[in-house]
Amino acid sequence: MDAVKREELEYLFVDVEWNQAPGTKDLEGREPVQIAAIATNSDFYIAKMFSRAIRVSNADLISEDTLRITHTSVVNIMRAKSEEEVLSCFAQTFYEYHYIVMWNRSDYDLLKKELKKYGISMKEHQVLILQEILGVIAGDGDKEIGFKTALECAQIKYDPSYLHYARHDVNYLYQLFVKCLQIYEKRTENEYCIVNTRTRKLHTKNCAYMRSTKPEHILMVSKKAIFWGCTICKHCGGNNTWKKFNWDYKCEDQKQKEKLSQLLLTEENIEKICKRFKVFCHISNDMVFIRTAFSRWIVYLKDNKVEKVFHENYRSNKSQLCKRNLKYMEGYHKQKCPSDEFYKVIRYIKSHDAGMVKKLYKKNRVEKLLERVAMETKSEKYR
Repeated sequence: MDAVKREELEYLFVDVEWNQAPGTKDLEGREPVQIAAIATNSDFYIAKMFSRAIRVSNADLISEDTLRITHTSVVNIMRAKSEEEVLSCFAQTFYEYHYIVMWNRSDYDLLKKELKKYGISMKEHQVLILQEILGVIAGDGDKEIGFKTALECAQIKYDPSYLHYARHDVNYLYQLFVKCLQIYEKRTENEYCIVNTRTRKLHTKNCAYMRSTKPEHILMVSKKAIFWGCTICKHCGGNNTWKKFNWDYKCEDQKQKEKLSQLLLTEENIEKICKRFKVFCHISNDMVFIRTAFSRWIVYLKDNKVEKVFHENYRSNKSQLCKRNLKYMEGYHKQKCPSDEFYKVIRYIKSHDAGMVKKLYKKNRVEKLLERVAMETKSEKYR
């Protein structure tokens, strides 16, 4: 590894595993819990590796999904070093690189946001989002490809029990990028396109937008430039132009959903659908009792269709969020039935309760802030 000199570092592969605070969906509710990186030269020889766990700011905000996906525990997360310490070490370890390769855009945005928070600067670089690149060369732009699916389509061997564990995922990311680049380079070795050096957009030779471009901004390049951080012109960049991988991931995913939605409502199939949306169910005659992380529901069935839906009565509580004592009376109220298809009803229930959790979480944060202000005011009064 020491044979690779500082100036030879070219690619920095990074994976970030993060916790999403309950009831949030955007970057403001996210904190990294693991980060791993691999640095290589231009020939993809590995020069440096890095892997650290990161302590979150508040153990109460660690979600069950985080613990399950990252194969860890609250105790292990809170024993890790602080985010500032880990990110500072990360920045010092990788002092030079030209490209940062990450799987998706949200992970990259989170990394930039957290580094900026501590005043840690990033080296000037080109960012390569592999999920977006594969969407052009292997997909049709209609649906994002998942990381696991991409590994399977590219025939990258992986251990399912270690997926979403940063130290392993960054290695899979490295293998996936190198293999896809090598295959794409071979399949397009005699194909060229035009890059606008000012906008870094790739165009076909006959693109109308290139006619008004100044000659000094035009450069003929290989199509593998898509792996250099260049973007595709929306006007001339049709799928047939760039697509060289016949990955049928979208059709397979759609078939699976259609299969679930069209199943006869036997007990086994009802459990499959509920498992798909991660809700608990109990079946009794023509009634299906549903429990989500927030509340309980009863779905009445008749002739393989949903006849009616009932939702348990709840209200928000000032001191607690999404706990059993939120219930203020026994009983259910009738809910407007979104569909007579069981699959769509369970999808609606999952979405409904996820929205309620988000609203109550935000309300809970405001109430805590008001309580703190009230306590501080009271303390000032008696000083």
